Amino acid sequence: MYISKIALINFKGFKGEHILNFDKGLNFFVGDNNCGKSSIFEAVEFVRTKRLREEVITKTATDKEIVSVEMEFKGDDLQLLIETEPLKKYQSYLIDTNGEKSLRVMRSSQENKILQDKKPKELSISNVRVFNPSTNQFENPTGADNTITALFDAQFVWADSNSSEVTDFSKTKICGKIINTITKDFINSGTWKNFARVHEKTFVNGEQSLAKVLKPIEKKIQDILCDQYGETEVRFTFSLPELENFFKMGTIDLSENGIETKSSEKGTGMQRALALALIQVYADISSSSNREVSKPIIFFIDEPETFLHPRAQNKLLDALEKISEKSQVFVVTHSPYLLKKFKKETHSMNIFSKENGLNKVEQGKEFDLFGVSSPTWGEINYYAFGVSSTEFHNELYGFIQAKAILEDEKNYYEENFEQYLVGKGINQDQMYIHLKKDGTTEEKKQTLPTKIRNIIHHPENTYNKKFTNSELRTSIELLIPLLI
Repeated sequence: MYISKIALINFKGFKGEHILNFDKGLNFFVGDNNCGKSSIFEAVEFVRTKRLREEVITKTATDKEIVSVEMEFKGDDLQLLIETEPLKKYQSYLIDTNGEKSLRVMRSSQENKILQDKKPKELSISNVRVFNPSTNQFENPTGADNTITALFDAQFVWADSNSSEVTDFSKTKICGKIINTITKDFINSGTWKNFARVHEKTFVNGEQSLAKVLKPIEKKIQDILCDQYGETEVRFTFSLPELENFFKMGTIDLSENGIETKSSEKGTGMQRALALALIQVYADISSSSNREVSKPIIFFIDEPETFLHPRAQNKLLDALEKISEKSQVFVVTHSPYLLKKFKKETHSMNIFSKENGLNKVEQGKEFDLFGVSSPTWGEINYYAFGVSSTEFHNELYGFIQAKAILEDEKNYYEENFEQYLVGKGINQDQMYIHLKKDGTTEEKKQTLPTKIRNIIHHPENTYNKKFTNSELRTSIELLIPLLI
């Protein structure tokens, strides 16, 4: 199961309605700072855990406007998942669209009065709402507010806070999942059986067991109860704890230069490094195990490149790629290294920006301009980060000319290729001063792409003014349609 879509209405800086579509594998959020990338992570938490309207609604909203977040889930295992005991109440809410199953869940500040199961019901921000395809309305199944977290686990690794959640030993967290997977047969081991015998001797049946030490106290309590309330037997019981209860008491300690410290007491950098290391270990374990149908864990990682060398970023991406084969992954990033292996078949990209002071998001372009050579550094920086570079201009110009030469060998020459560009609708309206071999100059009319290409490739020619960033972007926008 994975999140296929999130629809926001007035959430944080997203004024009005915004819809984001995702892939079941790796999903990248890119764009400038303070444009709402991390707010999508908060939107997921908003649906899972109730918050006040004032905490999440965009600041420009009026008192009458609502805030809501709707999440759509899809996946081949969705039907099997909601057949498990904690989620059976969702079964009648499963949507079937030409054989594809989906589930729509929402939290909204809009207060509604609906008729549900022939009974009136009031809905508010406190209620998790599930879309009923039979009644064509959002409803609140009994107990849904408590079981929304049973639908999926969310593992967050934030850029500006510690990663203690990842190192939590409870079985719903990464560290706990690793330990539970590795130790699933430990309960049948000789070590555990020996421990069980020692526990029995220490707490229950041994000559100096805790149970025997407490016998006098049991007797005193029992006498009082018998005297005041009638015949009653009192006994303290010390059962063997479940193995996972021992895990919850565990911690990860790190030793540097012989000094051992709890990971929770380390700085943000080390905690993030540990969290990402645990995620990579989890990738190895989860990819090699055949798990039964169980609620998925979805990863939300904020700027994983922080503190990492580019080579380490490449290795981290390989780990995230492995995780995404079984678990959906969302990554907020400013790193072109993490986007170098972008795959349009299994990855998605949402690009965030500001428009009139409000957050804006749009689906990212597919990195396929140059076929097997894509994505190039220039392509990544242009589409993901809005950077117009001379490298990207060179890539476009050279690739287009190579295609033109395949059509006609004469396009190898600048004059012929210029006419090719003119034939594609690019105006020859720029004046370029050409420096001849004998040192003299001549003025020539050229297209903007060719003029910029010549200025880049002939720095020895100082007779032309350097092009502006605006001209570079305009030229790139003229060339891109020739490859689409």
